[in-house]
Amino acid sequence: MTTKGEAIALGIAQMSTVELSTCDHGVVAKVKRCIMERDLYPRRWGLGPTAVEKKKMKADGKLDKYGRPNDATPAQWNATYKDFNAPLNGIAASAIGSAPSAAPQETPAAPTFDADVSMVSNGDDSTKKRKRHEGETAEEKAERKRKKKEKKEKKAKKEGKKDEESESD
Repeated sequence: MTTKGEAIALGIAQMSTVELSTCDHGVVAKVKRCIMERDLYPRRWGLGPTAVEKKKMKADGKLDKYGRPNDATPAQWNATYKDFNAPLNGIAASAIGSAPSAAPQETPAAPTFDADVSMVSNGDDSTKKRKRHEGETAEEKAERKRKKKEKKEKKAKKEGKKDEESESD
């Protein structure tokens, strides 16, 4: 938001409010949706100390044309600069100067939800679905079915009364 209360964009915060109040430059949020029209205000991006240094290094050939490290990039830059737009896999980590990982890290399978299943599947090797009423006894099953039948009869009786009233009106 602007200081006037105008909506600029929606984004996800990349730092806490304490960090935000004390920082003077850097990425504070990842933009998900831009709301404000283009060129409504003058552009002020790229005027911070890190951005100016990055522009100089690109001009000197110490970074490639996209601002990524290359062979001529100083080790100090690789140690201090963090690219927030880089993907989070082993390839990107080695591209910004971190130690390359031997194998890309696998992410755990996301839990899946099913309306008929009372448990969450975490990608286990078990392929059978666990039903809601799996462990119930015969007596519990009979009681459940009896209650369901009563409820159904009650609903039918209630609808029958409504039909009679509408016919008499």
